[in-house]
Amino acid sequence: MSWQSYVDNQICQHVDCRLAVIAGLQDGAVWAKFEKDLPKQITQQELKTIADAIRSNPNSFLEGGIHLGGEKYICIQADNSLVRGRKGSSALCIVATNTCLLAAATVDGFPPGQLNNVVEKLGDYLKANNY
Repeated sequence: MSWQSYVDNQICQHVDCRLAVIAGLQDGAVWAKFEKDLPKQITQQELKTIADAIRSNPNSFLEGGIHLGGEKYICIQADNSLVRGRKGSSALCIVATNTCLLAAATVDGFPPGQLNNVVEKLGDYLKANNY
């Protein structure tokens, strides 16, 4: 299965997304993505900054927020493998696995619990398969 099919079939099929991305944990290189109505395209630098902060100082998200797709999300939870954020009624969930970063954000009003469930389960699956 290609990485793009994980984004399309495992995330976007179950969540009404504004963005969904899978990227390398070391360098932030985009492996697959989906973007809809974002102010800016998702960049490798944004993803590398997120990946570095998750590994070294996840609490930095609580102070400075989470920047992705040209938007700033307020951090509501952060640790070394999971970050959750909000921007208005849009939810953001980021999971770090052994080798990659999964991130998805919903359109306004989509239930954050459903987003978290989908992204975290995919993260668990990838971790179990050494990704």
